Parts: sequence; structure tokens; C-alpha cells
Amino acid sequence: MPVAVVAQTAASGSASPLNTPPAVPVPMLPAPAGPPAKAPAAAPGLSSSASAALPAAVQTYQTNRNLQVRFGNATTFRNLIPSPALEEQAADEYADILHGAAQTGRLLPDSDARVKLARDIAAKVMPYALKWNDRVKNWKWEVNVVRSSEIRMYCLPGGKIVVYSGLFDRVHLNDDELGVLFGHEIAHALREHARERLGEQQSAQIGTGSIPQLFGLADLGATPLGIGSQLLAMRYTPTDETEADVIGSDIAARAGFDPRAAVTLWDKLAAATHSNKEQGFIYVHPYSATRRHDIVKRLPDMLSLYAKARGVPVDSLPDYAGISAVRKGTASR
Repeated sequence: MPVAVVAQTAASGSASPLNTPPAVPVPMLPAPAGPPAKAPAAAPGLSSSASAALPAAVQTYQTNRNLQVRFGNATTFRNLIPSPALEEQAADEYADILHGAAQTGRLLPDSDARVKLARDIAAKVMPYALKWNDRVKNWKWEVNVVRSSEIRMYCLPGGKIVVYSGLFDRVHLNDDELGVLFGHEIAHALREHARERLGEQQSAQIGTGSIPQLFGLADLGATPLGIGSQLLAMRYTPTDETEADVIGSDIAARAGFDPRAAVTLWDKLAAATHSNKEQGFIYVHPYSATRRHDIVKRLPDMLSLYAKARGVPVDSLPDYAGISAVRKGTASR
């Protein structure tokens, strides 16, 4: 039986279809308002066709920072590593990753269909990231794909995105699922979750006055893609995942990707990587019944953003993977 998602406010008291423990309420995400502003310019690593394909709505997107959702203050560990220093080092290590992959014949060329797809998806979601972090306006975005059987993707601080080809070849995600995933990974970077997790790992060394190699770059033959133990071993917390789910879905929905794809996306990733208990995608991004319940519970708000991006009423949206936008007999907002 299809899962029904009612497109109305949380105040309506509609029950979630999943029989799991209730989640902590998440603030509503109002749509940005104000005079139009220019969308960010095309970034390095993005195809010219992707930049040209940006919809007109993106070009007039206005960021209203007073409407941002704040989930809490940065921790002491996060403050141990200044944002500019982390972004600079991430850029250096990203260049090393690409160089090492190129040297071993694992860096996919710009002409590869998977590279083009990754860059096209990124080009659509990037303009909607600015309202969540002021530093984004100075990020030099890059998107590259490395040949690997691993199912993995990162958005490093400063907008450096690397995708393992196994994500495309083994999981077979559709465009909506990819849009939600890119939004999720970018959200981790926007909220500087890696900065906090790495700050915890590096707290002892920061006191020496030098910042260690935060992403532990190693020999490409030693680990998948050559990213060393620190980044591979890093595991986001449930709070990190909640923030990335909310912000990532907001970004993806505004960019025109169906937020209901979050349910099928994480179900697929869980099925494909659950057996890897140490470095699997679902180990790094813990996915539980409670988290799935929360994703579904937030869909009404995200569907409103998606319908607006599509220029259609919510109740006219077709079902997605058995998930309907409205429940029969219930008006949409």
C-alpha cells in the first residue's frame, strides 16, 4: 500500500505512517523572501552545459539569512580548527587526491558520463547552499569522480566534491536520489561537521601550533581513493545526520529534486553497504528506523518547496515510489 504523506503543517497533528519512536521536532523551513539576487557563477570542475542549464529561478534566488535554521552553537572541538585553515588544507589535499588518482589512471575524464552527471547535479543544487553558510560565496567548487568499486562520496570543506564511481555503478541511483544525496553531503560541509569531528581527533595535536594533515592522505594503493584512516574512520552523529537531512532536503527540493527520493536513497544505500561495519556508507552516515521515520515526517514541508520549484500545486504531484504527496480527502497547503 502506498505511503501517504500529507502536505500540511505540523500543527495539523497528522500521524506518520511509520511505527517508530517520535523524533525531536525540527523547526519549519520558510521560503526565502526579498529582492532577487544573482546566482553564483560557474565553478571550476563544472561543465559549461551544466552552468547553462541552470533554471531561471536559480538566477533570481535570494538568500535571506534571517530565515536560517540554527541547530546550535559550534563546539569547542570545532573551534580548534579555524574555517579558513580547514578549507585551505582541504583544497591542498583535494589536489593531492586528484593528482594521485590521475597518476594511477583512476581519475575519470571530463568526457565520462558519470562525471558529467555528477557535475550537472551539483550545478543545480549549489546555488541554494549560500543561505546556510556565508562562507559559501567564496568557495571554489570542484566535482570529480574517481574509479573505485567503493560506494562513497564526500563534500570536503570549501566545496571540494569527490565521488567514487561505485556509487554510480553499484547502487544505480536516479537523478532525484542523486540530488538529495548531493544536498546531504553539501549540508555536512555547510554545517562544518567534518571540522567538528576532525577537531575531536586532532585536539591533542592542535596545541603544538601546527595543523596536521586532517584528511590523512595516504598512498593511493593503500586505501580506497587514498583518503587515509582519519576521514574514512570519521562517523557522523545522529544530530549531524538530522541537520544534513533537513538542510540537504531543503537544498535539493528548491533545486527541483523530489524530496521523497530521500527514503529510497537511504534504503538503497543501507542495503548496499550495511555489511561494511567499519567504513561503509551507512556506518559513516548512521541510518536507523528513527531517522527514516523523521525523513518521512518532514516530507510535507519539503514537498511544498519542491512543488514551488516545479511551479505546480502540491496535490498535483504524482506518487513517487508508492509515496503520495497528499492523502485523499485532505487539502494541501
